[in-house]
Amino acid sequence: MWCRRRLGRAGVLGVALAVLSSLLAGCPPGEPSAPAGDLPPPYLGLDAYLHFDKLPYLEIGDRVAGFSTADPGGSNRDGGNVLGTLPDGERVLFDQVGPGVVTFLRMQEDTGGPWHLSVDGGPDTVVHAGDLGQVRPAGGIAARFPYPLSMNVAESQGSTILAAPLPYAKSLRFTSSGANGNFYALYRRLAIDVPPPTASTAATDRVAALLAAAGRDPAPAGIPHREGTLTLGGAGVATPVTTIGGRQQIRALSLRAPAGAAATLGAARLRIYWDGEAAPSVDAPVKFLAGDGAGVYQPADRPLVRALPSAITPDGTDLRFSLYWPMPFTSGARIELVSAGGPVPVTWSVRYEPFTDPPNWVGEFHANYTDIPHPAPGEDMTFLDYRGSGKLVGTVVNFGAVGGTLEGDPHIYTDGSRTPQIAVTGTEEWGMGGDYWRGGHQTSLPLAGLPSATNNPFGSDVDGAAEYRFLVADAIPFTDRIVVNWEHGAVNDSAEHYRATMLWYGTPTPTAVRGDDLLPGAPDSAAAHAYRAPGSRDYPLTSAYEYTVRAAPVTGTVTETTGSSTFTMALPPGATGGFLRRTLNSCVPGQRANVSVDGAFAGTWYTPGGSANPGRCWRDDDFPLPASLLAGKRSITIRLDHVATGAPPNTAWTAAEYTLFGYRLPGR
Repeated sequence: MWCRRRLGRAGVLGVALAVLSSLLAGCPPGEPSAPAGDLPPPYLGLDAYLHFDKLPYLEIGDRVAGFSTADPGGSNRDGGNVLGTLPDGERVLFDQVGPGVVTFLRMQEDTGGPWHLSVDGGPDTVVHAGDLGQVRPAGGIAARFPYPLSMNVAESQGSTILAAPLPYAKSLRFTSSGANGNFYALYRRLAIDVPPPTASTAATDRVAALLAAAGRDPAPAGIPHREGTLTLGGAGVATPVTTIGGRQQIRALSLRAPAGAAATLGAARLRIYWDGEAAPSVDAPVKFLAGDGAGVYQPADRPLVRALPSAITPDGTDLRFSLYWPMPFTSGARIELVSAGGPVPVTWSVRYEPFTDPPNWVGEFHANYTDIPHPAPGEDMTFLDYRGSGKLVGTVVNFGAVGGTLEGDPHIYTDGSRTPQIAVTGTEEWGMGGDYWRGGHQTSLPLAGLPSATNNPFGSDVDGAAEYRFLVADAIPFTDRIVVNWEHGAVNDSAEHYRATMLWYGTPTPTAVRGDDLLPGAPDSAAAHAYRAPGSRDYPLTSAYEYTVRAAPVTGTVTETTGSSTFTMALPPGATGGFLRRTLNSCVPGQRANVSVDGAFAGTWYTPGGSANPGRCWRDDDFPLPASLLAGKRSITIRLDHVATGAPPNTAWTAAEYTLFGYRLPGR
């Protein structure tokens, strides 16, 4: 068995923390790497941290999704839109059937606590706000979720955070005891032939230690390195840093300058060209790439940024900008700096290692910079629109000043969905803060923070206010396209100047191909797909898609059933698995159906909650299909059996469109 898979699960749990960085380096000498024909293995949950060097791997097979109390109608009433209320009065914040893994839960302050967590139908675990964020937990729930895999309101400046991955095989429900505040969750849906990741006390402790040591170089010792000095010239002048040939992976890149010139270095653009490309894949200011999109200074009580994948830290009388994102390339990397003004003396170093994994397993590291001086009233800003496959791993956003502009919600769409898979309740919530970081308290956490703002100490560099949010276990994979849109202010009414850098891995080749499409309410389409749904009814619906401030109404035909429906759809040639997308009427809440493929059970499709706004009923929802039931087939027959439930109620199954997507590894 090849070493990547062997270390991916139980093998790593017996290794001491002291040798964790050597495990992150990959295969020991003499161990075989993975065969080129296989799909890249998934590193989900805690494994994503324990194999941080595999973050560039493409994810093929799972579907990212989120729950949020954000208003589907696009207003700023973002606290009351729960999935349902149980007979005992508890409010349902998260509810899903498995398998899957919850990667992130965010609650406002301690509002609604204590919370109740139920996994796979077991007894409730009561989670008190005081249980979370303990650095040296004595046991119980505190030890299950140690800092920084959980954080209390003082550590996060306004949020209660549960970031320890929560795998489930059958179901997971998370409820609040009372009236909740703004809440959102991120999770992965897995096909039923994909086992959920494992969790153990040993692995939790190792990941907590890794995150607690954030800001230090996590790359293995003894790998090749280069270093040197240069002087940045006048504004706009490009200065070469270094060129590295061959198949390698950068593990650490640092740039430092005297403290008095650090702001000028931070404003310089770092450009990286992979494999001879004409335009750089990385092109953003140094400070944004390292997590600080605002003023560059050295706080008295903390490093400016102390995160797992990057840092801005003092180095004697200098300030050092460090990037620890793993960055693989096939034939070469060329690095340069474009000055924002000079002269500035810069000392640089790069550490890298041989990269032996199949090139079509990974996406190259990308970073772009967007400057929006005047956001369009009523319209979301677009920070990223990339066609291809990969995963979003970071956002650094300068929103001008702490205040009402933070009411703007991030909206993240993947693979052509017309509803955001991720709809968050606000900008500071995305950055793990709350209540505007309790009035603008700067903080630097392992994966998020407000490092710099307009209230920096007197005499410090001030350049607006900015947050960072880095994603590892909760990275957002995409197989065909990703769009990151952002509200400016509560209802896209802020006139602040916005700047942002998005960080992602990507390849322009999609790993999911759109296949067959069925409109159940269209007679020709229904006949072509042998669609049958005895007792169903069709009705027209004119409404808009959920969550955006402005959305045009769309008219379609909804087919609603309380029984079964069957249809046949063609798979794209060479598909190694796939997923089914449904466009539904989300004003019918809590829809659930059992799914079969060619007579074999394929899982339960559950779309909890729903919209209470008749003007915002359209939603797209994805269901992962088991690869084992699709292998070698050119078409499949799907059966959906409505499952009636009482708490919460499920009265009908609705669909206006089904689209079948097939997975395919680049190069096949």
